[in-house]
Amino acid sequence: MAKTLLVVELATIAKTISICFISTTTFSLEASKMPLFFLIPLCTALFTGYLFKKSTDEIAYIAGVFAAISLIVSLVLAPWQIQFGLLIIVFFITNRLLQENESK
Repeated sequence: MAKTLLVVELATIAKTISICFISTTTFSLEASKMPLFFLIPLCTALFTGYLFKKSTDEIAYIAGVFAAISLIVSLVLAPWQIQFGLLIIVFFITNRLLQENESK
């Protein structure tokens, strides 16, 4: 009786390990197939933001608006993994800032 329980438990553990391995493998395959076309507006936003900082003319304001719009578009087009990562970062930063403000 003890041998059958041990065999059943080992089979259950093996199934659990294989399910975990399959889920991490599919996640890594999904991450490798991640579309990177969101990088185009992101690079455009970075370049126009650089122009905004270096220029003092009126064109700098237009470049700043274009940079903000490009940044928003790139965040909308980004894959869910990147959006989720940014959301976690924002939560941690917001939490830390709230704790600093409460201590003052």
